[in-house]
Amino acid sequence: MTETIQSKERSFTFPHEVVDHPALSKSQKRAILSEWASDACAVESLPVLRLLPGTRVPVTFSSIMDARSYLDRKFGAGEEDSLSESDVIVAFQSRQTQSVGCDNDLRT
Repeated sequence: MTETIQSKERSFTFPHEVVDHPALSKSQKRAILSEWASDACAVESLPVLRLLPGTRVPVTFSSIMDARSYLDRKFGAGEEDSLSESDVIVAFQSRQTQSVGCDNDLRT
C-alpha cells in the first residue's frame, strides 16, 4: 500500500489533484495532503511554501489546507473509508522513515 501512495503522490503538481484522484481512498488522500502540509516539506528559504518529495513546483500551505477542506466537503464528515486511521498512520510513518525527508531549499 505504501508503495502505491508514494508512486501516486509524486505525480501530483497541485493539492487539488490529490482530492480528485479516482484511485486513492479518502484516507490515502488525507495522508498525502498531511505530509505535503507538514513542516518537514517547508521550503527553507520560504516556509509558506511546501515541496512534496518528487515534485518540482512548490505550492502554498494555504492551497494544501484548501484542498483538505475541499476533501472533507466532497466526502462528508461521516463517510467511512476502507482504511482505518491506524492504517493511514502506519503508512505515513513508514514513508517518513523510508524517505530522507523534505528538507527543501530553493537556493540549490
